Amino acid sequence: MTTEEILIALAIGLVTGFASGVIGLGGGILLTPMLRLILGTPQLLALATPLPVLFPTAISGSVAYYKDRLADLKLAGLMLVTAMPMTWLGASLTTMLGGRTLMIWTAAFIILVAGSFIVRSIILKERVDDQHHPVDPVIALAVGALGGFFAGLLAIGGGIIYIPSILRFFRRPMKVAQATSLAMVAIVVIPGTIKHAMLGNIDWMLAAILACATIPSGYLGARVAVKLRNRTLERIFGILTMAFGIYFLLTEL
Repeated sequence: MTTEEILIALAIGLVTGFASGVIGLGGGILLTPMLRLILGTPQLLALATPLPVLFPTAISGSVAYYKDRLADLKLAGLMLVTAMPMTWLGASLTTMLGGRTLMIWTAAFIILVAGSFIVRSIILKERVDDQHHPVDPVIALAVGALGGFFAGLLAIGGGIIYIPSILRFFRRPMKVAQATSLAMVAIVVIPGTIKHAMLGNIDWMLAAILACATIPSGYLGARVAVKLRNRTLERIFGILTMAFGIYFLLTEL
């Protein structure tokens, strides 16, 4: 990589790391399109290279949330039971799909979830219980499986599914959903990283450069998120990622 490319990669890492800490997604859903749009990284490398970056970034963000005891670790542990094997399965299936298809699916995911957050923050009332809403283990296992599958297939960490699911099905506050999602992402990316590395889809030098920037910025973003209102976070996430997702989709069509 040239010096200019390294500096650009560091800038991408700073932005996505901070954003991932704020919204609790781990950053994969943002890193892939930014690598494609800014660095012109080949599709499959842009897809999977963020995975090893997500591990230290999610750990960094989780540490920031842990100080305020926000993560629901019991719920995370239950969902991980199905998320782990499904991540491996999803990563294995990438060989059956072309890079362009995976990029379009990634963009569609960004738009879909961003839209759900916009609707929630503007129209729907907050559904959070004063006491912890009981967890239906069947739903938790199903959410874990779905998030794990797409975490492997689209190399996104799964937070884009975990956060809205934790909000809607388990009625946790936004910050609890974010903290729980980051804790899960830190674990889910491990089997996905191993499988994509076996497939040759990871640029390790680029991943290392990105990680140098995402680790500190991810921690900072999480600390900022702790101080913001839940509804404010949802609107920021929904509006910005919607615009970003539409632009990315248009470039890949």
